Amino acid sequence: MTVDPSSCPPIEIQDALDRLIATADVVASRRAVDADFRENSILGAVLAAPILADRDHPPFDRATMDGYAIRAREANLSLTVEGSVAAGTPPPTQVSQGACVAIATGAAVPPGLDAVVEHESTDRNNPLTIHLDGVDPNRNIHRKSADARAGDTLLAAGTRVDHIARGIAVAAGAAIGTGLVKVRPRPRVAIVTTGDEVRPIDDLLNGPEDAVRIRNSNGSLLASLLTDRTTFGAVLSPPTHAADDVQATATALDAAAATADLVITVGGVSAGVLDLVPAHWMDRGWSTLIRGVRMQPGRPFSLWRSPDATTIAIGLPGNPVSAFACTQIFVRAWIRAALGLDPNPGWWRLPLLDAVRPNPRRPVFRPATIVMDATGQPAVRIPSWQGSGDLPHLAGTDGLARLDPGDHDRPAGSMVDFLPHHDAGGTSTIQKESMP
Repeated sequence: MTVDPSSCPPIEIQDALDRLIATADVVASRRAVDADFRENSILGAVLAAPILADRDHPPFDRATMDGYAIRAREANLSLTVEGSVAAGTPPPTQVSQGACVAIATGAAVPPGLDAVVEHESTDRNNPLTIHLDGVDPNRNIHRKSADARAGDTLLAAGTRVDHIARGIAVAAGAAIGTGLVKVRPRPRVAIVTTGDEVRPIDDLLNGPEDAVRIRNSNGSLLASLLTDRTTFGAVLSPPTHAADDVQATATALDAAAATADLVITVGGVSAGVLDLVPAHWMDRGWSTLIRGVRMQPGRPFSLWRSPDATTIAIGLPGNPVSAFACTQIFVRAWIRAALGLDPNPGWWRLPLLDAVRPNPRRPVFRPATIVMDATGQPAVRIPSWQGSGDLPHLAGTDGLARLDPGDHDRPAGSMVDFLPHHDAGGTSTIQKESMP
């Protein structure tokens, strides 16, 4: 459908997310691809199939301390030391009654022996005396298959590969032979920043008119975010910039759309004379799915889809905090959906440390820091800001706090939704919820 941008009222945040996530099938519907676990490029990929253990873990009874492998029932005897076992060396097949072997951490415990006594609990002589009243079976032994059995799932499909997952996969045999595993295809993203006032990041801005110009911080900030393998994991083309000119805008956007699944523009999406992005997509026959969201910052957020439904374009506001917030809330959800993950990145529910003034008409997303309150519990502190152009106040923040509309201050202790800047690893004692 062709929509006049000026006629579109802003939609609700959840409605915008629903419309956006529905377009992620441009990537999510593709077949899995091969990736090599021996290459660093695997980091950030999402497994399309589980990784199964090719053997028991551990594959043998393993000593967890340097010491002596014994029969627990013989701990009160004077034991003959019949040699030693190093890690990686096959153990003796038989140890005499009334005897033991010296053993290294990680070595295989000989059959028939059922405990390892640490050096410091012995006299380290031969024969050996143990300075303990008794020894329980399995002492200092990591039993065969205690962690997993051959064929068990060690990494489920949908796991994002980090350094730990990579290590587990190698232990499971994923690197045997070709080292190839199936992963979900990553979305290809192109960033186009806009505006005559925006200059390259290394510009000295010392010219006669440079007092009213700014460096292209948005391009660098978004490129770093989108390639973050722990949270986004996109494949990014080199960012480009378009001046406030119809032909320059057309050239940049057409080039980006030719190779990307997702084109992200920054600036040029409001209703001004030089906001050229919406008109370009309409001229190319793209469908307008979103033209404005009821939120602060980020109201101009927009979404278009190509006529063949193979590419989408997201229009971000030009103010840096607006662009950052929209990337965290919307682009992050879209990329997760494109990778076959739950598009909800995990919102936490935390109390405000101090009273904060909301917007009376729109939900507000404020960069915020997690701190400990007087009782030692996590709380949200929202720093003062000068609006969505105040990039420096992002420094040191941990996520975005959502303040729902209201005519009065939200008092300290009020519970708010909080989106961390990065996907959390492991488990957290902080309550996580879907965004309301």
